[in-house]
Amino acid sequence: MDFQIDEDLRAFIDTVRQFRERELMPTEHDFLMKGDWDPQVRMDLEERGRKLGFWALDVPEELGGQGLGELAMCMVAEELYKHPGMFEFGGSPEPSLYMCNDEQKERYLLPVINGERKSAYAFTEPDAGSDLAGLRTRAVRDGDEWVINGRKTFISHVEQADFLILFASTDPSKKARGVTCFLVDKDTPGFELSRPIPTMGDGWTPAELSFSDCRVPDANRVGEVNGAWEIANYQLSHGRLRIAAYQLGIAQRSLDLAIDWAKKRETWGKPIGARQAIQWMLVDSYVELEAARLLVYRAALKTDAGKATRNEAFIAKLYATEMSQRVTDRALQVFGGLGYTLEVPVQSFYRQARLWRIGHGTTEVHRMMIARELLGATASA
Repeated sequence: MDFQIDEDLRAFIDTVRQFRERELMPTEHDFLMKGDWDPQVRMDLEERGRKLGFWALDVPEELGGQGLGELAMCMVAEELYKHPGMFEFGGSPEPSLYMCNDEQKERYLLPVINGERKSAYAFTEPDAGSDLAGLRTRAVRDGDEWVINGRKTFISHVEQADFLILFASTDPSKKARGVTCFLVDKDTPGFELSRPIPTMGDGWTPAELSFSDCRVPDANRVGEVNGAWEIANYQLSHGRLRIAAYQLGIAQRSLDLAIDWAKKRETWGKPIGARQAIQWMLVDSYVELEAARLLVYRAALKTDAGKATRNEAFIAKLYATEMSQRVTDRALQVFGGLGYTLEVPVQSFYRQARLWRIGHGTTEVHRMMIARELLGATASA
């Protein structure tokens, strides 16, 4: 499929590239040495982006945003993720918040768009990730309140968040169809950030959360009771496609670095790029990256056309994350010992790619879901 990218969109992505090169790249060495952002540095970068017009990019215009479509947002993500810091522009709410009622939008959605509040998405538990039916965190109704007990783990951005988008079981007998979504303010009694979880990746320190008789008003329930399956499906499909787009940036930057190194590094009087072994690693990486880009852009264009893209998101994320892992591994090999050092971002990209093969559903789960699309009930027999 030949994608005709609008010239205005190409020009806009070029301004994003300029922002990355001018604002983000000077921070790269410090980021690689520390393995994370200084919180104030990241906040300052977000604010600089806002002053340049990079804010609420995918928010509908009637809500004060710029109304960019999914293809545009995937291309923005691809460009920004050429820096290892997983940087994103602000003012873009989690998709779940668009399902709030009008009163909730005033308290939660609009403040996120305006940069006044931040959210964290709390889904995963010690015994449940992709399996919505396996959630053990319970919410039991008590009059006009819900009493929540349980634990969440691997939750991102909690320390900076003002509230949580929490998924809890309200009718275990209905399994995945017995889950409800709640908005939980961070200062609610009974909620506790138990501990940060150290990881092997840069720029990502998730947290474990606990809820002990945490009371949340029914006014903070999003959607119908036991109706969160649709909310989670919408949220996760959106996230999977964006994660697939991240891989394009990770892989492209890693490949660019490897190509440049293959031209400069010499052994036995020749650049290593003259060696067939190196050439084939670069060529395989290039071909796989091009294929992944087509899958991501196709899914994004279908989303912009208002078509269902759940399966396309599974396909794009499955292929792109595994592609990114292979490309970063080859790039590290091209660099040799230097690639294993903190001086080169390839090692950081390699570890980040490993995360995305797990987050928002493992590649094994993706294969299972694609098989269901192909085989129907036979896949679950």
